[in-house]
Amino acid sequence: MTKKPLFQQSPQSSEALDWHHKKLFYPTDYNGYYHWHQGCELLIVFDGAGSVVVNQQMSPIKKGMLFFFQPFQLHHVAPASAATYERATLHFDPLHAEKRLTAYPAMVQFFRQLKNDYNQDPFIDFSEDYFYIRSLCDMHDKMAEAASINERAEREELLLIQLLSYMQHQLKGRPPTKELRKIHYAERIMGWIEDHLMEPFDLSLLGQDLYLSKSYVSKVFRRETGSSITDYLTARRMKEACHLLQTTSLPIDEISQRIGLTNVSYFIQMFKRKTNATPHQYRLSMNTDNNHV
Repeated sequence: MTKKPLFQQSPQSSEALDWHHKKLFYPTDYNGYYHWHQGCELLIVFDGAGSVVVNQQMSPIKKGMLFFFQPFQLHHVAPASAATYERATLHFDPLHAEKRLTAYPAMVQFFRQLKNDYNQDPFIDFSEDYFYIRSLCDMHDKMAEAASINERAEREELLLIQLLSYMQHQLKGRPPTKELRKIHYAERIMGWIEDHLMEPFDLSLLGQDLYLSKSYVSKVFRRETGSSITDYLTARRMKEACHLLQTTSLPIDEISQRIGLTNVSYFIQMFKRKTNATPHQYRLSMNTDNNHV
């Protein structure tokens, strides 16, 4: 068996939300490793024992624990050798999440506190509500099986809102810390890209807005994420293009404009290179999949 490295960055999903339920591990096959994500992670433990290391503190793993990991937060999950480990994970883009939470201002404030407080306890004991959380996740999976691709994405967003709402209730009354975690440059860069996604990319303007030189912007992003700004921007544009192709009837040239590419031919070439299909072929395949659900 190949051992995982002691430390690694987990690859970023092409989806804004990435849900995995009922992952069952036998500890002899799962040693855990130090890793971090560019986005947020919810870890829901349905069975097992062990420990989680985060913020230089160790917390126990047990049935009925929910952990929240902030962007770029190094953590280590180590199940005990004598117990079967069953868990679900939800990885999500915090920028995408905030957009979906705009109808719930109190939850937006709670989520910002959750992802930014340096000393925020990373876990919640939901053992008293175990069957509620379990049923919530099971029902999500049951409905997702019969859902179209678009409906499945909506259901994952709804699941995220339900889980955050539960956390908000459980943590109500816990005073916010006065110390905020360090916001990585990469997060600021990704936030800037999000705000300017519909515009042609301008590295000089990005550096100017963040008070950094162009060379330093590129260097610090690669150092913190392991990839280039160009790679991230391309992935983000393709993610948005796929979303628009799936959920709208906008013409291809307008979708190209909406992701900051003024040359539609270049957009089509890039899209085909990344997805092995033209935008038109991709849209047709998504419509076919939805019609057969």
